Amino acid sequence: MSRTRAEAKALEEWADRVDASELRQAGTEALREIAALAKRRADVDENLTAAIRSARRAHRSWSEIGAMLGVSKQAAHRKYAPRIST
Repeated sequence: MSRTRAEAKALEEWADRVDASELRQAGTEALREIAALAKRRADVDENLTAAIRSARRAHRSWSEIGAMLGVSKQAAHRKYAPRIST
């Protein structure tokens, strides 16, 4: 039996034994908000990388890109150059 199947079986056995009156709500709202924000940040990072790739293809300088990001040209280059291919 695979580990996943064994874990699922153990969980099912626990669920059969548990007294529902002993359960309490987990209150996962804050964790769900973190997950949602992390997803949004990943989407923004992906879109930002695509925009920087487009700017480089349009012959915009790392100085210009850095200025738009609010960082130095060196910081912009260090972070995004490996992510894009011009």
